[in-house]
Amino acid sequence: MKIAFICSDRGPCPPVKGGAIQLLISKIAPLIARSHDVTVFSITDPALPVHEKSGGVTWIRFDRSVFFPHVCESIRAGAFDLIQVYNRPGWLAELRQAAPDARLFLSLHNLIYDTLKMDRHLAAGCLQEADQVLTVSRFVAEDTVAKFPGLEEKTHVLYTGVDTNEYAPVWSEKGKEWRNQIRARYQIAGDERVLLFVGRLVSEKGCHLILEAMKELSETSGRVRLLIVGSKWYADDAPSGYIEKLKQAADELEERVVFTSYVPVEEIPKYFAASDIFICPSQWKEPLARVHYEAMAAGLPVVTTARGGNPELFLNDGAAKIIRRYKDPRAFAQVLNPLLADPDLADQMGRAGRSKVEEIYNFQRVADELETLYQTVTRQAEK
Repeated sequence: MKIAFICSDRGPCPPVKGGAIQLLISKIAPLIARSHDVTVFSITDPALPVHEKSGGVTWIRFDRSVFFPHVCESIRAGAFDLIQVYNRPGWLAELRQAAPDARLFLSLHNLIYDTLKMDRHLAAGCLQEADQVLTVSRFVAEDTVAKFPGLEEKTHVLYTGVDTNEYAPVWSEKGKEWRNQIRARYQIAGDERVLLFVGRLVSEKGCHLILEAMKELSETSGRVRLLIVGSKWYADDAPSGYIEKLKQAADELEERVVFTSYVPVEEIPKYFAASDIFICPSQWKEPLARVHYEAMAAGLPVVTTARGGNPELFLNDGAAKIIRRYKDPRAFAQVLNPLLADPDLADQMGRAGRSKVEEIYNFQRVADELETLYQTVTRQAEK
């Protein structure tokens, strides 16, 4: 088949400026290209050519200001059999006009209306054009079906994953090497326990709650540091009022908090290896944060909130602790104290998570599941 992946216009692909969607496409497109003719459309970036062939994939990039019109022109001329558009349901109607005979797949990474702001009438019409709607979590799937009755049969949950080769578990030789490297960079002693936050520094991500919890942890758990990896937006180190408040709170904890600011995608695995416990204190209706997959790949125990799709990866297993009182810093401290006091328990949780990504939550499984869906929808269309 001739397949087009249309990236959202929030960032370039591959993710030279970060982005979960951009990373996902950059990893699965070469796997799909082993059996199909694959073209990826994304916005331009000075670090990337406007046209290239790499990994068996054709990459075509347009300036953001003219991105979607140019994509439609390419789709109209390209005779694609299947088109997969990421997180832009509003594009489906025009894509259907550009390629009336193609199968249209919509990959949803956020909630329609809540995050993806759309007119309700327009959204309903566009979604009817999709042959398949893929969602990153059951939470997103249920929300979508509730808002658009009749989509049940063509909505499918497709959990994503990681490239396990890019993450070194903390007990591996490479993991130990990375651990020493990052800890030396930030003067973190070998016997200090490190809590890790990775994400955008905005209030809905909840980093302030870990800082509040740290006040109690610093009194009860001995030598513990908090490593905060991220900035207010991908590849953007600009200050913000929220970041200033975080730093003011960190001042009260003396030298127990380290801010790294923005870290390139390829460096992120090293920061996981340098840490002991990963925390996702998300406060919003998180579709399902990909940092959970990354933490499991690095062999870290996960502490996350019962928000949106985040708990779905950890039902009935020992890889994570779920915080239901997600607005209460004391709830974080109550979960973290036992993990800090019992490294063996933390290790067991981390190994359970690593096993899960090796078996299930990896990009090869994502590509295989997509292939099956492509074949199923194509066969149905031919009947």
